[in-house]
Amino acid sequence: MARLAGVDLPREKRMEIALTYIYGIGRTR
Repeated sequence: MARLAGVDLPREKRMEIALTYIYGIGRTR
């Protein structure tokens, strides 16, 4: 599992969640 922002995420979902987490929240803020 890959760690993103201290949260363990499945490798398959890492790309999806990573992009949404970083860009989604990043653009909102």
